[in-house]
Amino acid sequence: MAYLIHYGDANTTDPHDAKYMGYSETTKFTLAASDIPVGATTGDKIPFYIQAYNVVAPSGTTNVEKAAALHDAPNITGSAWSTVVEVIL
Repeated sequence: MAYLIHYGDANTTDPHDAKYMGYSETTKFTLAASDIPVGATTGDKIPFYIQAYNVVAPSGTTNVEKAAALHDAPNITGSAWSTVVEVIL
């Protein structure tokens, strides 16, 4: 099982603006400090949207590459997207 995570810039509310991707093969996901959107500061909200898959990424070495490979795989579909999960910095 794998999870595709999309997230957006601080304080955005439109899911279409979730332009960053993450990947996890567990129910936990840690956003590295280097991946926090530029300009986000303490108190800002980062929106996350999660989709579950019954397979792991078909390729990639980094989490972003794995997320893109899973997202772009033509014959792999995941669950419906979650509602927004906001994390406050």
